[in-house]
Amino acid sequence: MNNHYGDLIGSFEGKKILIIGDAILDTYLKGYSERLSREAPVPIINVEKQIHECGGAANTAINCAALGAEVIFITVLGNDNDGRALIDVLKSNKVNTDHILQNGNRSTLSKRRVTVSSSILLRIDEGNTDPISSDTESSLADKINKVYQSVDAVILSDYGYGILTGQVIQHLKKLKLLNDKIFIVDSKDLRKFKSIQPKAVKPNYEETLHLLNLPKITNSSRINQVSSQGQRLLEVTGSQVVISTMDADGSLLFEKGKEPIWIKAIPGDNKNAIGAGDTFISALTLSLCCKDDAKTGLEIASAAASIVVQKEGTCSCSAEELKNYFSENPKYVSSLLSLVAKIKKMKASGKKIVFANGCFDILHKGHIDLLNKAKSFGDILIVGLNSDESIKRLKGNDRPINSLDDRISVLSGLASIDFIIPFEEDSPSRIIEEIQPDVFVKGGDYKTKIIPEASLVNQFGGEVKVISFVEDKSTTNIINKIKDSSPTSKAV
Repeated sequence: MNNHYGDLIGSFEGKKILIIGDAILDTYLKGYSERLSREAPVPIINVEKQIHECGGAANTAINCAALGAEVIFITVLGNDNDGRALIDVLKSNKVNTDHILQNGNRSTLSKRRVTVSSSILLRIDEGNTDPISSDTESSLADKINKVYQSVDAVILSDYGYGILTGQVIQHLKKLKLLNDKIFIVDSKDLRKFKSIQPKAVKPNYEETLHLLNLPKITNSSRINQVSSQGQRLLEVTGSQVVISTMDADGSLLFEKGKEPIWIKAIPGDNKNAIGAGDTFISALTLSLCCKDDAKTGLEIASAAASIVVQKEGTCSCSAEELKNYFSENPKYVSSLLSLVAKIKKMKASGKKIVFANGCFDILHKGHIDLLNKAKSFGDILIVGLNSDESIKRLKGNDRPINSLDDRISVLSGLASIDFIIPFEEDSPSRIIEEIQPDVFVKGGDYKTKIIPEASLVNQFGGEVKVISFVEDKSTTNIINKIKDSSPTSKAV
């Protein structure tokens, strides 16, 4: 791993972030369609499941928590089922919801999407978007006062849905003058936050044009269009840092007293992702909390956003995913906890998990055949790799021939393998117990009943498959041949 980025991402843990803004309940009605309605030429959707997720500022809160921060979220919701559902999702994602206001006169903002085969057919929006009342503004200010002193940074996530009113902004300005904090603002109208003098703001291209009163263009020339406007952007927003994001064209970074920096977009397979901007602002904020370097913050935030746009729906990026992104070897997983989290998500999406283990000291044809066959039994192949000390106990003090790092590097070059995790024990039982693979593959002349791990695999309904070794293909045979052909052995 690039230690510079890895250490910085690791320092996100425990940072205390206050997020204030507009919360949205994202509901996905997922189903299938086989016929049209007789009432109108529209498909009939048979709903199979309903999923509640968080959007808007609530998604920013979840993203900050996923990156390791302690998150306090303040907003105003309705005292209704959607509000309660939103709070439940926040709590399940380790977000502190103790200071959320629920108002009986307000309806929680929700966006319901009807999807078939990952395609959105319809979206229904409900809830209040008008400004909160003066009484609610006062109650919100009281909630902010209780937690402001204890936090490292404040994110204002403004979707223009009535929470961050002029009075609330003025109150935040007074608090910042009394006790300066890092303020990061993500808003459709950044002008109204100028008096706060934030550390950083993140307008997208449309919002940048609005700030500069410029016409819209639709090609890569928009980089040139905006790059010369840095000083104006800094002045109109009152911010120390402005990051103008432009999707496929990357991002422009403007800082007071510095030349603009263009960061290219990270290529990837963009799917139906919602809220990548929330992920971006979360990673940027935590980066700036830990290191006052806007360029590094932009690089980390761009990576986090690139991770979520490859997922479906309203998503977050975990600290482990972000660390792995900057890892020199994305197949290597050092933490069993991290591997379990990855496998949980893959199983939820219907992936079949296969696990195999071994020393893989000197890679040969027998190994390749074993791993290729193992991969054919499912979608994801995980290889448990004996540590150097484990191999010494099993094979003797003259083994391994190749170190753990070398063996990981060689195995990572095989297309059949998706993840590699080392283990110190003589048996991979602990890994098997935690990840519960659908298929456990063992190489050799075993019978299922005498494989030590077989009973464990059977307990959770997994399948054990034994693959015979290729004749005369083993690391021991290779070593013996080398010894037999050496000048010393011939002389003896």
